[in-house]
Amino acid sequence: MNRVHSPIQYYSLFKSFIIIFLIQAIIVLFTPVLIDPLRFLILALNLIISAVLGWRLYKRVYHMSLTYDNKGFTLKKGRSEETSHNWNEFSKVSLVRTEYGDFSVRLYQNAEFFDLPASKLKLNPFDFRLEVMRLVSASRGKK
Repeated sequence: MNRVHSPIQYYSLFKSFIIIFLIQAIIVLFTPVLIDPLRFLILALNLIISAVLGWRLYKRVYHMSLTYDNKGFTLKKGRSEETSHNWNEFSKVSLVRTEYGDFSVRLYQNAEFFDLPASKLKLNPFDFRLEVMRLVSASRGKK
């Protein structure tokens, strides 16, 4: 049974909106002097365009999705980055706090590690760590 966690990360969505809005605002600043009634229309148009293009930018670059089952998981960020691993590749599991205050479940593979960003995926990090520990230990037993 596949489980999928793909919540909206509001901070990243807001960041995408602001990026698009600022680009449009800079363009408006460098255009010739506008008639006053058009300024509010342009502002409203900029907000609408920023919402639409910001959503597309967010989905293309920032949106995270985690799909996992008893065999392994796939973590996807945006449309380009996709990482897949099997649970039996890892030997230890821990819970770490990043420098930004987010929690991640860290999976250890010999001297290397891989982080599953529990906070960004809006998962309870403590419960998710226990579930990952169960999946890793179950898959290690099948080896």
